[in-house]
Order: sequence, then C-alpha cells, then structure tokens
Amino acid sequence: RFARALAENALPRRDTVRRFSVLYEGKRIGAHTIWQYPTTEEVRITTVIDLQVKALFFTAFSFKHRSEENWHAGQLVSLKSETIEHGKTLQVAGVATDQGFRVAGEGDFIIAARDALTSNDLWTPAVLQQVSVIDAQHGGIIGISVRKFDDQEIEISGGRQVHAKRYRFITPYLAGNIWYDEENLWVHGEFERDAAQIVYQLDT
Repeated sequence: RFARALAENALPRRDTVRRFSVLYEGKRIGAHTIWQYPTTEEVRITTVIDLQVKALFFTAFSFKHRSEENWHAGQLVSLKSETIEHGKTLQVAGVATDQGFRVAGEGDFIIAARDALTSNDLWTPAVLQQVSVIDAQHGGIIGISVRKFDDQEIEISGGRQVHAKRYRFITPYLAGNIWYDEENLWVHGEFERDAAQIVYQLDT
C-alpha cells in the first residue's frame, strides 16, 4: 500500500519539551520527558523515561528508557532505543527502506509499513488512529485498541482548567486513559502497567 505521511498538524512546529511527573499511589516515582526539535522538513524526537519505586531501603522496581526518532517529510525514517527493565537491557533499531520500515530487536527483525508510528508517539493523538504500532521498547509490532470518550474539562498542573479529548487504549504492555488539549497536545494520563496504577501529571 502507499505510504501516508503524518498529517502536518500532528508533528511539532517548534522546539518543545513536555515533561510529566509519574505518580504511583500519589508519590512521584520519576518522569517521562519528550524533546521535539523540528526544522524545515526534519523532526527529531527524544523520549526519556526514568522510573524507580522504593520499598524500605530497596528498589522494588526500576525502569529506564531512552529513544531517538527522526522524521522526514512527515514519515519516520529512523529509530534507536535502549530500555532497562527488571535488570535486562533491550535495544531496538529501525530504519526506513524501500520495502518498509525495518525494525530489529533481540536478534530478530520485521518490516513494518512505511507510514508506521511507534509506541512512544503518544505525544500525538494520531497514534490512536492506528491498529498497530512499532514497539519502541521490545521491537516488533503490537496491536492497539482505542475508544474515544466525550470531551471534558480537566484540571492539569497549576490548577489550570483545559478542554480535553479523552481516549481509552489497550496494548499488550500498557493500557489506560490519555487526554489531549484543543491543540492536540498531550496533557494528562492515567495508565495501568504490570497491575500498577500510575498517573502522568504535566509539569511543562
């Protein structure tokens, strides 16, 4: 099938940083930060997640992830990521080819569609219009199921009220609710992962 470039309004148009505090049982356990650097046709997006749950004097859970995505003319052209979870390191690399987007992880590779998005692309609601995405943490392709709810007013950092679109989504590794404002910017999240409830609170 023909590759479709990501809609112009789905990609950032200026340098931005979006940082979320990640809360577990009301306590901050780390952060999820997205840096976006657009130029005329290129967009570079860096995602960093650093989470740690302490129990007494021990670390009960630790998760670190960093990825770099490069986009050209609205299409993903390269992906590189490293994830450390439960003491295991996973690396994923991807590059656009004539056949499609080639993704390698843990010794195997797959060919995704040329217009594929990744599981890290929650910064745009366009990712929720997909039926599958590239798994930026484990490699391969994963399915995504989405339901849209009625728009609502929500309170974000600083007590600011925003009109937001709410979606419920499910993937093999993550499920939950996510909100975007009227400019399609991610402003809040409430997720379930490994039987834990975590909240994303927008800092910047």
